[in-house]
Amino acid sequence: MNRRSLPALLLALALLAAVATPAAVASPAPAPAAAATIPIDEVHVGQRGYGLSVFTGGQVERFEVEVLGVLRNLTPDTSYILARLTGHGLEKHGVIAGMSGSPVFLEGRLAGAVAFGWPFSNDAVGGITPIADMRRLNSLASPGAAPAASPPLPPVALADLLGAKLPAGLLERELARLRPPVAAGGVSSIQWSAAGFGELSQGLLRQALGPVFSAGAAPGGTGTALPGAAPATLAPGSAVGAVLIDGDLKFAATGTVTDVEGDQVIAFGHPLLGLGPISLPMASSEIVTVISNQYSSFKIANLGVPIGAFEQDRSAGIQGRLGATAPMIPLTLRVGGAEKSRTFHMRLAEVPQFTPLLLATSALGGLEAATYIGGAHGLDLTARFRLSGGRQLSLRQSFAGDGAALQSATFLLAVAAYLLQNPLERVAVEEIEVDLGQQDQPRSAQLVGAHAERTVVRPGERVALNVDLVPYRGAPFRRTFQLDLPQDLPAGRYSLLVGDGTSVDAARFAIEPVEPVTFAQALDLLGSLHSRRDIVALGVFSGQGLAIAGEVLPRLPASVRSLWAGTPTGGAVPLKLAVAQQHLEPVDLPVEGLVRVDLEVRRGEPQAAAEAQPDAAGAVGEEAAPGDKPAAAPPPPAGKAGKAKPGGKGR
Repeated sequence: MNRRSLPALLLALALLAAVATPAAVASPAPAPAAAATIPIDEVHVGQRGYGLSVFTGGQVERFEVEVLGVLRNLTPDTSYILARLTGHGLEKHGVIAGMSGSPVFLEGRLAGAVAFGWPFSNDAVGGITPIADMRRLNSLASPGAAPAASPPLPPVALADLLGAKLPAGLLERELARLRPPVAAGGVSSIQWSAAGFGELSQGLLRQALGPVFSAGAAPGGTGTALPGAAPATLAPGSAVGAVLIDGDLKFAATGTVTDVEGDQVIAFGHPLLGLGPISLPMASSEIVTVISNQYSSFKIANLGVPIGAFEQDRSAGIQGRLGATAPMIPLTLRVGGAEKSRTFHMRLAEVPQFTPLLLATSALGGLEAATYIGGAHGLDLTARFRLSGGRQLSLRQSFAGDGAALQSATFLLAVAAYLLQNPLERVAVEEIEVDLGQQDQPRSAQLVGAHAERTVVRPGERVALNVDLVPYRGAPFRRTFQLDLPQDLPAGRYSLLVGDGTSVDAARFAIEPVEPVTFAQALDLLGSLHSRRDIVALGVFSGQGLAIAGEVLPRLPASVRSLWAGTPTGGAVPLKLAVAQQHLEPVDLPVEGLVRVDLEVRRGEPQAAAEAQPDAAGAVGEEAAPGDKPAAAPPPPAGKAGKAKPGGKGR
């Protein structure tokens, strides 16, 4: 039999599988044996052959190949074949994004896969990964094994997350990590495809990844066959997608199948995420057409149904099995606003290193699909994470201004990254729910001052606290609430930090810095975070204590403190201030700002004496009422006297 007829035979033998449903994936028909191969030592300049890829629909077609040479040992034990590609307009298009993995045959034998090209090249010159390197991936396969790669440390440390210190540009930097690394300064020839994303959110993807183009999706969502699409099995040259987000929104890397042996599939000819063992849905794809572009031409693809799972992600390509399933994390996103409300159902690839990024991207894309993400507006966010072991985390936060949408996505990214990448315990996220309520105006109010009805108090008393606020484009107003002081307050200065929940949280963790030693402790800390829709009064006094093993021990005797300080294990952090109470007042709009109100606590004197003291604004730095002599104490970290300390935009 002529060796050149082998690819055609492979295509003829590929059988249509039953249409997959969301609940189950039909097992594909057995694939034929893999093609004979040519070793790289037999490849020489001027050798001619052909390659296989899909340029329209689901039909695999042939293009021509001429070997230009071999880049030997570009990295240790890694060589690439360089070849000029012609036919199907490649002379004009160059190497097309989406051709990654296109099999190349020399002398009728499989030589390797197109992996990369160079933008703005006058010819379609591609780098070809040798097939011997790619087929080694099949020997690494271990069906059913969980990914072994350990995630890196989270991009935002817990202390920064608790202190509302989210770095600018975090989402963009995390998105750039999706860009596959390739050799020789080239650009990978995969095509990033996104379905359901708006122009602004898709523009963010393009900024980080290069060309990302709108893709169609199967009618009715995952599990519905594409009209005219490729069959639910794969052959060399077929279009294939590695799915990162599925459901109402989709995001995938589209490339080409290089080789099929039994139920094992190898593709791309270069890494996708470079994580080694991995678990990603493998989906059929339909190519609508090829768009010629001066920088890099690309295929427009419809993303099809999952028909398997990729299990290895290595330098030579990705490998998977037909009929296998990859676990995904269900995401329900509800968007409500003045225009309309909408609910999105998605599934995120279960990859701890990248799931947080996919969550943030899905939230941003869903928000734009339902309403808009540009301009000044307000967002109220509620997020619920259901974790392994029956644990849960619920968080509320608000954001305002031109960057409200991006801030909300960054917040979700930082929280999810800590849950999945924390250094204390391997944690699985089983389900995520996100609610976003949008307002067409920022709605925030600046907290500009606070004072108590009196500055001399006794333990256990109830004190009225007045808080002055100036809303966005509105008239100033005052909020008054009653504060019950703790019964065991010592005599002396007692300071109240009054502000929005986020700013007070940052002050609280600055006063009592604690490093958790168990994930349960870290989860409690995250669960204690307040929202900017909360006005919080934090009561602080001078009290020598320690932070030990993730716990705070305030007001310890000097003998106990010295005992801990002298232990060889160390790990005790001395505390100069103690938190006596937290009082929360929910409000119907986000607040920004932080002020301090100082009181003097007196014990053992008649009630009438305390009540005889005149009212005063108790902000730090103002003079005390005549006769008041507050005990000296280190001032807690806060803003200037009687003035609000900006809390920043909802981070």
